[in-house]
Amino acid sequence: MKRLASAGFVLLVGAACAAQPAPEPLEYPTTPPTTGPAPSFEMSQPVERALPNGLRVLYLPRGGLPLVQAFLVSRGGSMDDPSDNPGLAAFTAEMLDEGAGGRDALELAGAIEQLGATLTVGESWDEAQVGLQVLREQLPDALRLMSDVVIRPDFPEAELARVKEERLTELASARDEAAVIAGNAFSSLVYGSDHPYGRLSTQASIRGIDRSTLVDFHQRYYRPGTSTLVLAGAVDASLHSLVEEIFADWEQGAVPDLAIPGPPPMPETRIFLVDKPAAPQSEIRLGHPAVSRDTPDYYALQVLNTLLGGSFTSRLNQNLRETHGYTYGAGSGFAMRLGEGPFSAGAAVVTEKTDSALIEFFGELTRIRDEVVPTDELDRAKQYLALRLPQEMETTGQVAARVAELAVYDLPLDYYDDYVERTMAVTAADVQRVAREYVHPDRTVVVVVGDRSVVEPGLRALPVGAVEIREIDEFVR
Repeated sequence: MKRLASAGFVLLVGAACAAQPAPEPLEYPTTPPTTGPAPSFEMSQPVERALPNGLRVLYLPRGGLPLVQAFLVSRGGSMDDPSDNPGLAAFTAEMLDEGAGGRDALELAGAIEQLGATLTVGESWDEAQVGLQVLREQLPDALRLMSDVVIRPDFPEAELARVKEERLTELASARDEAAVIAGNAFSSLVYGSDHPYGRLSTQASIRGIDRSTLVDFHQRYYRPGTSTLVLAGAVDASLHSLVEEIFADWEQGAVPDLAIPGPPPMPETRIFLVDKPAAPQSEIRLGHPAVSRDTPDYYALQVLNTLLGGSFTSRLNQNLRETHGYTYGAGSGFAMRLGEGPFSAGAAVVTEKTDSALIEFFGELTRIRDEVVPTDELDRAKQYLALRLPQEMETTGQVAARVAELAVYDLPLDYYDDYVERTMAVTAADVQRVAREYVHPDRTVVVVVGDRSVVEPGLRALPVGAVEIREIDEFVR
């Protein structure tokens, strides 16, 4: 009886529901909301001081949490690598926190952790970097540890051997990484071994690094007169006496002049095919030397690249991903350095569509040069850049890093005050002008890392350039 009653109840409920009118379908927006004018952006100006030994110090007060973010940048980036020992700068930077000031690596890590601090080390082409984040009340002790890492690294033999083994293992495994092979091949083929940007770290160069090599490189390039310390957050210039006390014993020294050679002349476009048998995808890189960070065309180039390959809605990504389905993502960029870094574009594409993808790449490079960008597309790109700036300046760490970048490239400290205005002032004519000046489809190095047996016939049939076969051993060894 209970089951029958339950069944009857279900029937009654079902009938009642059936008698109700169907709900009206929901209406969803079919067009994106319009964006308003880009807001202006102003960053409080750092207070600049200098120590007697030449260390430049920038204090950037920033309200909010009682946190301090410190960044110290100095010479000692990859541009300073000896020509016969590429990779030394990166190795030196990695070893800075592996023992310093008489503490071994574990003791140093424990002292930093005890303060609730975070300390990072690294380097790029143009500088070495040490970063510190800590509560304001712990800043004096944390800054002393930071100074040990910068000024008094011990380079202990045991940690040196471990880091060396890690780097040798990374190089060995890189032979299976098509993206690494393509990146190495691109740098090497664009700039050549006579240029710092074209030299590659090898197992031989890593094995040649010993403690005396690290000590010599550190003493040569890590000097206060070519360094800047940025302190941002819960800080003000009243900290200067503390900073001077902690960094006073950092000795001055002559740092070698930075010689930045110009890029080699680029011949007509060539395709370099690096055979990776049975590769499921082809890694494509194409480009050439382009421009340094101090270019007056910086803003126009930023807008150009946003249109071409610098955002998800860029032409390259929409073409190769959305329209053709050749790749999960395609993009481009201008690597602006103290010297003339490269313009490059690239993607990992389906092996069978390697030649078709290259046709689309060159089609977009040609179109951005030959056709005036439509107004609505230009406006979207400029809005994208202008509206992203506040997001990229949300945290104290982000702001400190941006100020440190200004120091590295000798840019004015009020640089970001008119960033939005100068971005929004870029015209379609500006974009076409810089595209014609800095994007050269006819003088481009094309690197394809993929299965030669599948992709070579299609590549040779393209009206792009001669095809040369290269081996992985040339670029990862």
